Amino acid sequence: MAARDLKIGFVHNAFPVLSETFISKEMLGLKELGMNLKIYSLFRPSVDRLDVNYPEPGEVHYLLDGLKLSTLLKAHLYFIARSPMRYCRVLFFTLRRLQTRRSYIRTLFDFAGKKELAKEQRQDLLLHFFLAAALARLMKRDGVNFLNSHFADAAAGFTMLSAKLLGLEYGVTAHAYDIFTPQYNLPEKIGHARFLLTCTRYNKKSLMEKYPQFDAEKIVVFYHGIDTSKFAPSAPSNNPALEILAVGRLTAKKGFNVLLQACAVLRQKGVDFICRIIGDGEEKEALAALGNDLNLQDCVHFVGAVPTTEIKPFYERADIFALPCVIDKDGNRDGIPNVIAEAMAMELPVVSTHISGIPELVQNGETGLLVEPHDVDALADALQSLMSQPAERTKMGKNGRKRVLSIFDSRVCLENLYTFYMNELSNGE
Repeated sequence: MAARDLKIGFVHNAFPVLSETFISKEMLGLKELGMNLKIYSLFRPSVDRLDVNYPEPGEVHYLLDGLKLSTLLKAHLYFIARSPMRYCRVLFFTLRRLQTRRSYIRTLFDFAGKKELAKEQRQDLLLHFFLAAALARLMKRDGVNFLNSHFADAAAGFTMLSAKLLGLEYGVTAHAYDIFTPQYNLPEKIGHARFLLTCTRYNKKSLMEKYPQFDAEKIVVFYHGIDTSKFAPSAPSNNPALEILAVGRLTAKKGFNVLLQACAVLRQKGVDFICRIIGDGEEKEALAALGNDLNLQDCVHFVGAVPTTEIKPFYERADIFALPCVIDKDGNRDGIPNVIAEAMAMELPVVSTHISGIPELVQNGETGLLVEPHDVDALADALQSLMSQPAERTKMGKNGRKRVLSIFDSRVCLENLYTFYMNELSNGE
């Protein structure tokens, strides 16, 4: 296929989502580099999760938003009439991989009634097959000739089945939770893909350990990167009390409860500081209650969610960035949180943990300090150490920006990703 003829359909679970702005930036960046792409989202994000910065209204097709039974039936009839053998092969492929003997009629009624589906139901291939025909029909209409899912969960199931119905190849982009928490039919989703892209070497290593049957060359690492021209240092902060900044969705894997306990230790030692926590999420009330229990109301401030266009001033006024990530009970964890890279680009020293891909960016003792997850005292000691050494903070901050510029600049990362797609999927004509 000639590069000029390539049109990629990217499939998302919900798009654009505020906690996944790195994906929005990737889509925008690839488009600006000249990629002919179309964005499909299974669901429309709720207002409180919506990233309002990209894309423009109408640029995303929301598959399940008002999907009618008549549309589904027409889509299935289309593929039965146009490619009956292929349609039957995809149906049999799906039926051979059923997870349970549950009532699928009930699942369909639950879906139609907009009831909350269990994870097993959301990732069930038979449900996906029933719905994916409509997605495949849209892609056929749009002239898509390669598919790529973001996340190896339901989006990958839809992508795999749509590609099979269309007789096309597809790729999967896996991030973190979809690798480290249980997924249904993951070997099939990855095994049938032309390639799997992921954002850390740690992710690739984990996938190869879990699925040694996969070809290592098929799993390719591309860092997301951040805009180093936007996140650039300004004048040093001049706070009366040192400020610690933490940014992230308020979920267990971010370790904000550990940060609050470390703040309590610092208070007990008489350290004067302010800690600002930016983000929203399911642990908002629990974290606020913990802060109250620890009597941190005067030194810890929950800012709430902040749009990406308004986040930079918080980095500018901070002295230290902290994000003590942990591994959640279900195995969920971060890859390399982009907020860590943003802080490093702003020449802030970073305090985080040794888990996942974080050590690929944060060099312990050079660009920040890494401690063991859940270790409250070690986290408090690391923060206090940086608070008491302004020269060391400055040194680590400058080293951090150099590190980001060398491996995590979004322009370079996007150009590398764009080149990969063009070389992998076209014949260079």
